[in-house]
Amino acid sequence: MDRSLREYHRPVLLREVLEVLDLRPHLVVVDATFGFGGHGFEIAKKVDPGIVIGFEKDPETYRIVSESLPPITNVRLLNMGYERLDEGLLKVGILSVDRVLFDLGMSSFSIEGTGRGFSFRKNEPLDLRFNPNEGEPAYEFLNRASVREIEEVLRKYGEERKSGLIAREIVNSRPIKTTGDLAVIVDKFYPPKWRNKAKARVWQALRIYVNDELENLRRGLALALKHLKVGGILAVISFHSLEDRAVKTLKNFPFVEPITKKPIVPTEEEISENPRSRSAKLRAYMKVAEVDVSTLLLDRRFANPFPVRWKETRRRIRREVRKLRKRRR
Repeated sequence: MDRSLREYHRPVLLREVLEVLDLRPHLVVVDATFGFGGHGFEIAKKVDPGIVIGFEKDPETYRIVSESLPPITNVRLLNMGYERLDEGLLKVGILSVDRVLFDLGMSSFSIEGTGRGFSFRKNEPLDLRFNPNEGEPAYEFLNRASVREIEEVLRKYGEERKSGLIAREIVNSRPIKTTGDLAVIVDKFYPPKWRNKAKARVWQALRIYVNDELENLRRGLALALKHLKVGGILAVISFHSLEDRAVKTLKNFPFVEPITKKPIVPTEEEISENPRSRSAKLRAYMKVAEVDVSTLLLDRRFANPFPVRWKETRRRIRREVRKLRKRRR
């Protein structure tokens, strides 16, 4: 990793990631969340003359990193999210890969330096989009949505116990434009010692909703498994319970075998050096059979952190498969 990039982000579980991926020369590796290359550049050293294909959704992060790349490098960087993995691999002319890594954490730069409101400690526009050229900013959602819609987002994605109270106060306090506007509202419902945790839950919920993170993760994992060679390894670092529960569902499917029986977590030493690593969990799987992605994405149990009614899901899959077969005829 270039020294000038280290100030932006410190990679989490780096040693453990390099070990679990079982890297060697000539491998093709996808870093689905390249960021500032904390993992990606180290992986590139291990697989050289193989290549690392990095996906980075944030255009500002992509610009900074791409400008720092040397003229000759085994890193191919793409300014797109991992939900477009099909398109990205086609662009670089590769159909199958040996390893895939997802690091679902946010860089320090994204939190502190983009001015998009990812930190409730700064008064900034409440945008929360990873790519400011895509989708609807959080403040627009809060200013148009009903109490019920806002409550559902806060409860579902932030597991916020006072979602109804906060949602009603948001609607009564419109317009909401900045992080400061929202922080004042959340603070009303909690004593000082609980306010930061409450705001973290609210910010998480809005960020997940605005960026459609869970559905994009679902699609990204499915596409990763599609392009991963049999015998290849998929590794995912998650940072909150919804992500971890989504990744954990993979162990219930026959096309992968868990490499890590339990998630790998940071050492006390790493946590003391990098407190943001505290909630990180690393899970890894080996692909053991080919995957039908179209059918997989119809199965709501796949990479879904929420309870699913199995009988209804099976009926839905059968209906959709019948429709697909009719279209193909």
